[in-house]
Amino acid sequence: MMIHPYNNDIYGFFKQTICDMISAMKRKVERIANDLAGRLKEWDSVDTITIAEWADMDIYDPYFFLSLDVYYQGKIPSAEKRRKLFSDAGAFETSSVTKKDRFLLEDLPVRVEFKDISRIDNILLSTKEHLWVFRQTGTYMFYRIEKGKVLNKKSDWIDRTKEKLKNLPEVFWKMLHTACQSTMEHYLLDLNAAVARADNFFYLVSSAGFIKNLCSMLFILNRRFEPSGRKLFESVLELPRKPDNFRGRFESFLRQAPELTPVRKREVAELLAKSVIAMD
Repeated sequence: MMIHPYNNDIYGFFKQTICDMISAMKRKVERIANDLAGRLKEWDSVDTITIAEWADMDIYDPYFFLSLDVYYQGKIPSAEKRRKLFSDAGAFETSSVTKKDRFLLEDLPVRVEFKDISRIDNILLSTKEHLWVFRQTGTYMFYRIEKGKVLNKKSDWIDRTKEKLKNLPEVFWKMLHTACQSTMEHYLLDLNAAVARADNFFYLVSSAGFIKNLCSMLFILNRRFEPSGRKLFESVLELPRKPDNFRGRFESFLRQAPELTPVRKREVAELLAKSVIAMD
């Protein structure tokens, strides 16, 4: 069937319009990120500022947010001073527990997280004594350092730290593997118990804990740092080393379907666990 030239013109127009919009949005994100970095770098305690990969996403994606990591030495200004620094932002809120500020700037969601360099250095200096740090979020802290794009730096700390992360001792990975496998097996036992008791709530909790730690084990076995939960699904499927039939079982465990009852999913979970443990 012949396509009228007019239709080609319309298609080309909309295609170019979309490309122009995407370019404009990317420039906006880049401008705001550099503006924030320019303000933050003025503090004496700030050494390095990086931006996370989420900034490369479409701003209309529900997962999009502009995330800055601010690596500092000593002390950072109080929450009130930080609020004044971002006086042009809306919906400002802060957490004293995690040293994280959240706000909106030109309708974009922004997160600024402050990270103590001395704490990171101590963890890298003695990973065995700090193994507890990785129990909840895995190696995500190292992932942020490895993948973060540097917006500003006053020293070579970030470069030296990235080099250290490339050369973590094998004992670190072995200890992490042992701890993670133990936690995964614990959740699998809980999953079995929840299915036996028909406890829907505990089944959900134990299923989440099991699949999260199963993924963590695969990242450890591949000697890769673990991304956040938003990227976990796609990233684990891209790992070079996986058990045979992993994808099918993994997706079956996650999928909601009448035939995939809790009993059936328990069986799938046991197959997944056995196949991953056998990789070591």
